[in-house]
Amino acid sequence: MDEQVVQNRYKRRIWAAVLMSLIMPGLGQVYCGRLKRGLVLNFLNILPLPIIIVLFSLSNSPALMQIVIALILAGGMVQLTAIIDSAFLAKCAGGYQLKDYNSPVVYALLVLVVTGGSIGSALYIRDQGLEAFRVPTASCYPTIVPNDRILANKNAYNRTDPKRGDLVVHICPFNRHWNYIKRIVAVAGDTVEIKDGRLYVNSQKLVRRKLPESTLENIRITVEEKPLEGEVFEETNGNVKYNIFLAEPPHDKTTGDFEKLTVPEHHCFVLGDNRNLSRDSRDFGPIPLATIRGRADHIYWPAMNWSHFGKIE
Repeated sequence: MDEQVVQNRYKRRIWAAVLMSLIMPGLGQVYCGRLKRGLVLNFLNILPLPIIIVLFSLSNSPALMQIVIALILAGGMVQLTAIIDSAFLAKCAGGYQLKDYNSPVVYALLVLVVTGGSIGSALYIRDQGLEAFRVPTASCYPTIVPNDRILANKNAYNRTDPKRGDLVVHICPFNRHWNYIKRIVAVAGDTVEIKDGRLYVNSQKLVRRKLPESTLENIRITVEEKPLEGEVFEETNGNVKYNIFLAEPPHDKTTGDFEKLTVPEHHCFVLGDNRNLSRDSRDFGPIPLATIRGRADHIYWPAMNWSHFGKIE
């Protein structure tokens, strides 16, 4: 009878091991008496964070986003492995003899130390490297669909200035609590104007090539409960190309000409890719470079179709 009581007392519970692994990868292994395995799994889980920080301090290449996403996915795979492994260990533990570290105090200290460091690294990445945004409007359709989740590279312009064709997140001039996402079409020293609905940069009319309706396949949307109809074009601006959309009535709310303007120093001129349905530099003028929060490089959660996932073109 006494022996049975001891075995029940020290039995490892599968639900407890899984819960601990959810709280902190590796903690479930510590609970099951595999301290070294738990520490290794935890180390592998948090390893992507310092690697990401180092990468962002050394480079601002758009290709960096794919590496970052791969590292994040690798960390997720480590956490999934830790959960499955801890459940298996708990199931096979049987009568378990407690170790010195099988204590709520030790568990709490591990969580505080490791999680505190991870949170600090994540906050650093958010402040200095990557920040996630949700785009609620259609002003950059078809490049960005309403409710797409994007990652902005906040380190992109540490060593270089924004250039034409970049899609950027910037602070709204009318409300500093809002963020806009727009396309840079002209930089400091450029002249920009719109005549008869066509964009001119440095007195040169930008070339447009009409794209087939199939370009919008799987990403057709409604605005104010009405289908958004219009034509999609590929626009060439210097050595870059991007898609723009010309909305038809009743959504052509920003049509009209724009008088020639020279973009001042430390500013850029931005437009929405949805040219007829965007509030942009036509309304508030060129934006200061200091208000740019980052370059939109990646869609990490498409609102409508996963073919839309990945690097933003």
